[in-house]
Amino acid sequence: MIWRALFSLSLVALALSACGGSGGGDPPAPIATRLCPQAIDYHTVFTGGAGSGELVQVQIDSTAMTYRITYLASPVPVAPGTVSPTRATAPNNVVTGTLAQETLLPAAKLNQCAFRLNNASLDPARPARVFLGDGVLGGTIPGARISFAGVGGVGVVPDTTFPYYPFIAFAQTSTSLAEAAGAYSMLGYHKVPSQHFAPVAVDASFTINADGSFIECDNSGRYAGQCRQSGTNFVARADSPTFETERFAGQMAPTQAVDGPQAKGILIVGKLRGQLVPILIRVGAADPSIASPPGSPPKTPLADDESGIAMLAPQTTVSPPSQNGEYIGVDSNFAYRTTALMNGQATMLDPFNASQAALATALDLDYTEALPGLVAAKRTGGTGEHGPTPTAKMIFSGGALAYLDTSDPSAPYFGVSAFVQ
Repeated sequence: MIWRALFSLSLVALALSACGGSGGGDPPAPIATRLCPQAIDYHTVFTGGAGSGELVQVQIDSTAMTYRITYLASPVPVAPGTVSPTRATAPNNVVTGTLAQETLLPAAKLNQCAFRLNNASLDPARPARVFLGDGVLGGTIPGARISFAGVGGVGVVPDTTFPYYPFIAFAQTSTSLAEAAGAYSMLGYHKVPSQHFAPVAVDASFTINADGSFIECDNSGRYAGQCRQSGTNFVARADSPTFETERFAGQMAPTQAVDGPQAKGILIVGKLRGQLVPILIRVGAADPSIASPPGSPPKTPLADDESGIAMLAPQTTVSPPSQNGEYIGVDSNFAYRTTALMNGQATMLDPFNASQAALATALDLDYTEALPGLVAAKRTGGTGEHGPTPTAKMIFSGGALAYLDTSDPSAPYFGVSAFVQ
């Protein structure tokens, strides 16, 4: 229904105007309470995960207007046509550059907390941006051009350029598996480069135990309907306040992995607004080498390169008003998105073109929650081949929101956003 979509859009416009805009001949309104710290420097280290399946630490200096990105784990090759070294290999693991203050958001206090990473995007028309909050940093990190000819026709990766990759990172993380123990819903998105960058949804229940063991019960993918521990026990990583599982199973069958899954899973347990926000990335593995020690049979090339990101949220009941507000992030289409929630309605739009209704998506939310904490969503009006049946899900924790729509199984849609106001 058009009026409902416009109503949702008007909620966003009202919220944005309250951020410092003014109308008519009224004097400019003063900028209200800041949405992010007045100043920040490299002493604050944001640890998080990227949609590329990378573990990153990001630092910004809002006075010097510089940034530093450190890749601690990555499946992304440094150069096209290769598999290794990856961006986590020195000296390629540290990237520095300059920042520019954002000016294109519709309110002054939003621009105060947004920065462009100069020359970080591989597409000059699509700048890489970061959005700073209290204890959280999100947006995009540098992209990459990826290609590989394969070995004997196996593991071919088509030449593809990603202008940037979405990420979310936290100033504080939990280093206690006992603190992180509990039952969660998990929503996410992976890509498989060696299968023509096939996208795959992550939709599961995920239970973490204090000893590092865990159980994943998948709602989709090749293990749908099954519950199992999908990797080795989580153990602390030495290079960051995170946890790692080895031989972590993906949602699709590996292209080439004769000894089972070879990827890593890395768990970042962010702490925001007094709550935990676990992020689980899959760091794909690939090795085209067939060389082996003398007297041993040749190795089989490895291509278990499914990589991506998922967010976990506790399986506890969510009350609609508690999640009201605006969230900002980047979606699986590499587009910046603002999500405005008002009880049973949500509107997703382009924050840099907030007034363009054609770029907005209105959603109806159902807080009935057959599984506590998992909110069903559908496009307002329920038109299209899927009718009124909800095909999307939302989860919330600590001011972070994850949204997954599987109405088109061949092209799932996903985004993680952080609370703005």
